[in-house]
Amino acid sequence: MSQAHQIIEGTIVTKDTGLSATFEGVEQPYVRCVIARLDDPERHAEARIVGMSDIPQGVGDAITLEVTRAVTDRKAGVVRFDCKLVG
Repeated sequence: MSQAHQIIEGTIVTKDTGLSATFEGVEQPYVRCVIARLDDPERHAEARIVGMSDIPQGVGDAITLEVTRAVTDRKAGVVRFDCKLVG
């Protein structure tokens, strides 16, 4: 069964650069952002943009991300998204 690619579009609310973590067994840089979703600005998505230590967009800028993996933190009641920058 193939899964359709989920896209997150919105405005960057917060941005943390220069982070690193292990993704699929490999240490990689990432940028953590909170995105106010275009389809529902009151709803925010927490995203990790994997493979980049920084992105050209800043807080207040529009961004489009492709979700590669959703991570559910049941204790915190939060879903985080691992993503790739689109465009």
